[in-house]
Amino acid sequence: MFGWAFLGCGNIAEQVANELVNEAGQEIVSCWNRSPERAQKFAVKYGARAYRTAEEALKAEGVNAAYIAVTADRHLDYIRLCLNAGVPVLCEKPFTVNAGEAEQAFALAKEKGLYLCEAMWTWFNAPALTVRTWLPKIGAVKKVTAKYCVPISGNPRLVDPVRLGGALVDIGVYPIRYAYELFGMPKKIVCEGSVEGGVDHKEKVTLFYDGFEAEIMIDMDEFKGEEFVIEGEKGCIRVPWFHAAQEVLLTGEEEARFEDGSPKYAVQLRRAAEEIANGCKESAFCPPSHTLDVMRILDECRRQMGLVYPSER
Repeated sequence: MFGWAFLGCGNIAEQVANELVNEAGQEIVSCWNRSPERAQKFAVKYGARAYRTAEEALKAEGVNAAYIAVTADRHLDYIRLCLNAGVPVLCEKPFTVNAGEAEQAFALAKEKGLYLCEAMWTWFNAPALTVRTWLPKIGAVKKVTAKYCVPISGNPRLVDPVRLGGALVDIGVYPIRYAYELFGMPKKIVCEGSVEGGVDHKEKVTLFYDGFEAEIMIDMDEFKGEEFVIEGEKGCIRVPWFHAAQEVLLTGEEEARFEDGSPKYAVQLRRAAEEIANGCKESAFCPPSHTLDVMRILDECRRQMGLVYPSER
């Protein structure tokens, strides 16, 4: 049995736990939250034991790794806590406040000889991996368009700059990561966005590659849907609701449809657990170099918008 310590028992931790409890060979051994009451409710619901401190949760018998789901402004603190305690880590996105913090985190993991991975769950799952294998079927890429536009700014966390609120790092990271995983680091980045009250609400990000551009629309105020579209010389790949996709559509010289009804979050924990159990220090699905590159893209987008978080001042 592979045991997890959950640090943070909020909404995303609940979603992950709801799936994890149905995974054979995995369990939530311990949990901690800033609110002891919330931690206790979480523990009762998922068969874990709540602890008064994160340190105690990490030391609980049967813990093989930690899943960090605290607010992103504190990710580096808890990554350090886990690694210094000798515990491998799967940490929620956005991985850290900026690329500099991410570099510190991975340097410590390397020093300790421990596994550290960003929980970018989309790229542990079959739909996204299918898109990657289908790319040659559409020939040379001519155009990429993506949008992730959903009205979520009513959530207090998302308008709080201290807790890394804003559209870019909460939802924009998904299409940016998608483009990066398929096409690599862009040659040029252009970001046009609006900042209100210390957070960004919407932006257009254009990533420039040889022969084509990836145009990405991000908006946390208005609903315009979510989709990733790749147009090539021989066809087109369309992925509705790409960050949590259940289908991938191929049209053109070849036509195909891939459908997947697997759990959204549990797959990443299963694969991370397998990698840790096999002695891996890095994830093959979400390597440190990929996380670092995407953090650098996000940093450049923020630089162009003039968006600086309080912890960076």
